[in-house]
Amino acid sequence: METTILFEKKVSIGPKEINEVKTQSIDDMILKRAQAMVENKCSEDGFVLPGSITLLSRSMGYYEAARFTGDVNYYVKLQGKVLYPVDGVRLTGKVIRKNKMGLYVNYKDAIHIQVPRDLHVGDPKYEEVQIDDMILIELKRSKFAINDPFILSSGQFIAKEGDEIPEIETEVVRNKYMGEPKEDDNEDYNNDEESDYSDEEDDEEDDEEEAEDAEEAEEAPVAAAVPVTAEVPEEKPVASKPRFKISRTPIGNASSAAAEQP
Repeated sequence: METTILFEKKVSIGPKEINEVKTQSIDDMILKRAQAMVENKCSEDGFVLPGSITLLSRSMGYYEAARFTGDVNYYVKLQGKVLYPVDGVRLTGKVIRKNKMGLYVNYKDAIHIQVPRDLHVGDPKYEEVQIDDMILIELKRSKFAINDPFILSSGQFIAKEGDEIPEIETEVVRNKYMGEPKEDDNEDYNNDEESDYSDEEDDEEDDEEEAEDAEEAEEAPVAAAVPVTAEVPEEKPVASKPRFKISRTPIGNASSAAAEQP
């Protein structure tokens, strides 16, 4: 769970700190600033342990253009140790809080673990735990973000410090949380296996029948294809009707016909 990580950071030294060059070196000032930036908080790789950061290398200092702060900037390469919790890891922490919801455990001020009471209903050893006791916990899930002061996790109580650690087996865990297996379950499992075997046999028989049908089709004579032509009925011409009514009135009588109209 504890690993060594390399960091690449940009560190700035202000004018007031540069005046201390007479008493300490540039590397010491850069390391001091880098430790304040990285240590005792979460990074993208986990929680950085305090006092673990060391300076491996640095670039030459430079001033940024168009910024009149007077800060000298350095690109540095650092090395440090981080804690990254993994599902299933067991660790020993101190109980700092206990209430109806469960236990709240602290591990090296880096990981805060919640132990829910619902997972330990009827467990007398869990009820005997008091504040400031050291207990063994198995981590389940964890979450954190960059610059968080600690990692928040949830876990399961195993035993108090000094007590005998129980050996958890698969069948014991299954019977505790899922119940003992019934005979009907075993019969169903056996029936499923038999049905699988019968399905395979049916598939083999189907394949054999298809192969026989294909052989018979190849041996049978192929009849000559006779072209089939469909009779198309003849279309009868349809007489078109005039769209406008043609007047039969002579041109000379048009004015007299208009005068007779009221």
